[in-house]
Amino acid sequence: MDARVKPGHGSPILKPDIEKDECVDLNLKRIVIFVADLDKQTTYYRDRLGLPVLEEREGWIEFDTGGCSIALHRGSRNPRLDFATAEPLDRLHGDLKARGVKLQEIKEDFLDRGRYCRGRDAEGNAFQISTGY
Repeated sequence: MDARVKPGHGSPILKPDIEKDECVDLNLKRIVIFVADLDKQTTYYRDRLGLPVLEEREGWIEFDTGGCSIALHRGSRNPRLDFATAEPLDRLHGDLKARGVKLQEIKEDFLDRGRYCRGRDAEGNAFQISTGY
């Protein structure tokens, strides 16, 4: 990437290595936050922040925040970003791997909502790309 400084600003703006027509169709749909105390966190997000519940099941609750939801998942991992795509996942998976993106193999969603693959960014942060949203 080519770093430039925007006039009047001290921070660099990175020029992407790829052209706009090479960009992929990824839409951030959900941020998954892993929590130790699901009941306490549910009370906070639902009752104090007032977020409406989209879905609730054992060890999981998802809140509507407009275009992107927040899900609380019982566990102790770092947060995960969930992206949705309308592109064929097999092709997208291959294209991203060719660009050096670290991705696991494609799997079928256990709730029969489509297919997904998981990966990690350059610093090890988790993300998931899914079809069937």
